[in-house]
Amino acid sequence: MPTQSKTADSPKGFLTTQPSLPDVAGELFQPVAHLRANFIQLQALVTVVLSYQLLFSPNALITRELQMILIFGMLLVCGTLIILPARFISADWFPGALAVLDTGITSILIYFSGSAGSDLYLAYFVIILIVTASRTATQMAVFLTLVTAIYGWALYREINHTGVVLEHHLIRIPLLLVMAIFYRRTAESLRLFANYDPVTGLPNRRQFVRLVNQRVGMTAAGDGQKALLLLDLDGFKLINETLGHVVGDQLLQAVATRLGECLRTKDTIARLGADEFAVLLDNLGPPDASARLAERILHALAPPFVLAGHEIFVTASIGIAMISGDSGDAGSLIKNADTAMSRAKERGKNSFEIYSPGMNARAYERLVLESRLHKALARNEIVVYYQPQVHLATRSIVGVEALARWQDPQSGLIMPDKFIPLAEETGLIVQIGEAVLRQACQQLKHWHQAGYTSLTVSVNLSVKQLKQPRLAERIAEVLAKTGVPPGSLELELTETSVMQDAEAALRMLGELKRMGVRLSIDDFGTGYSSLVYLKRFPIDTLKVDRAFTQDMITSADAQAIIAAILAMAEALKLQVIAEGVETEAQITLLQERGCSHGQGYFFSKPVPAAKMTELLQTWPSGARKTLSID
Repeated sequence: MPTQSKTADSPKGFLTTQPSLPDVAGELFQPVAHLRANFIQLQALVTVVLSYQLLFSPNALITRELQMILIFGMLLVCGTLIILPARFISADWFPGALAVLDTGITSILIYFSGSAGSDLYLAYFVIILIVTASRTATQMAVFLTLVTAIYGWALYREINHTGVVLEHHLIRIPLLLVMAIFYRRTAESLRLFANYDPVTGLPNRRQFVRLVNQRVGMTAAGDGQKALLLLDLDGFKLINETLGHVVGDQLLQAVATRLGECLRTKDTIARLGADEFAVLLDNLGPPDASARLAERILHALAPPFVLAGHEIFVTASIGIAMISGDSGDAGSLIKNADTAMSRAKERGKNSFEIYSPGMNARAYERLVLESRLHKALARNEIVVYYQPQVHLATRSIVGVEALARWQDPQSGLIMPDKFIPLAEETGLIVQIGEAVLRQACQQLKHWHQAGYTSLTVSVNLSVKQLKQPRLAERIAEVLAKTGVPPGSLELELTETSVMQDAEAALRMLGELKRMGVRLSIDDFGTGYSSLVYLKRFPIDTLKVDRAFTQDMITSADAQAIIAAILAMAEALKLQVIAEGVETEAQITLLQERGCSHGQGYFFSKPVPAAKMTELLQTWPSGARKTLSID
């Protein structure tokens, strides 16, 4: 069974932690512009050394005065490079242009420095290539030691060939040392940028994949149990959007530091994406060691991060994939961990899941379902069912709630719990919501034309729809096209959706209210709405969650909650609709408590538009007009 933990205490028994980020982090924390400035300074040093070769030039075409002009010209060019504005240094074309200029200057100065033969030129470039290819400090020292020997051998051959002692070529020995260090530094910078993340200093996806593939081979050879953890920061995008990318980068660095404090020195952390980290665990002990580490990471991220004067709370969703001899390559392991991480997010975030083979099948089913859902929207397969809302005293239908269903040609009628969560996750809920609103208003117009002029329709509004900047404008367009009065439309929102960004929701709801649309809070009592905001929101109706209605007969607590909601609604002059009404006893108790409206299977299950029309015609006396009773 996958293991999940929403909160975690610091577990015992995990081995020593690494004290800090990798050493490379300090260098990678520097901005790219700063590294380019270092590059230019080294380039200037090389050019200065090269310019002094002109002092030893035997070329008759270059006079002493021209030599001095060229030397000062070189110094001027170097000074200009150093003081260039940042907009030039940071331009994408600048390194290439500088490399071309460097090649040209170097070739000209070497040519005018003396009558060097082909062996000297060959030695010069071979030395540069050898030193540039060095990977460690030891290799660097060895190669630098060889510089003088190789160049000396080439110079000896040149002297034997020409019979002339080329003393002025001795300047090339320190020149080659400087050039070697310069190109070595450049090659190292390129390697760092290619394999490490410039924000956190951690290995990037490319480097991490290489390390994982190495470890998989070692596991196949029996070198201890290993695991891969994939960690995604919950809500990081919102932090970036609200506080800016500078604070976002600082948060990533702080998260990387806390992750490092949770791990052993032999474990590897990497940053794979914008808000995604990975951990490679080596030589695990007990079978549950990876789960205990995941708990430790969740515990470490729990305290707030104080950045730029803000307290930032961050949670994470973690997926764990165990590495075995037959677990595939790095790509397969990352995919498996990502599947487990997605399951952790589905279960409420701030948790972890261990991958099991069945998860891939479920992930594939979700992928297929998403593809089919895209096609369903294009083919108008999303249909609307209606459930009556009844005035309890008169038992007359005063409104209907519009509920989405998927009429799939292959699977038949698909209930909303099968596709709405996926639509929320993928953003398709916006299109589905608009389709339901359009169909519901068109149908309501037909009912009004048939004589049911007081009938209203309630349409659910999702969190993502509420965040759409043109929401009010789009609703106004639908009302105008269908000819439905704004007062006949009621939009239902959950407590959670309006409280995610209460101030923004308040502005949007105010705009909708000014249009004349009615507003209601759905599933009231299950969220965390503030009574202060509830008073400020322009709400017309509270819908009591079905859980309280169904438990009220047997639970005194449920009765007390309903009584409190009704008392509050009366004080705020709000209408109340009880959801989930299934028995006559519930109706009686609701009426005794002062609830005027109800909705549930006792009256009717959700039905298609044609069936709802039949109910209106036959309910219960066959009256063609219903009363609008508040």
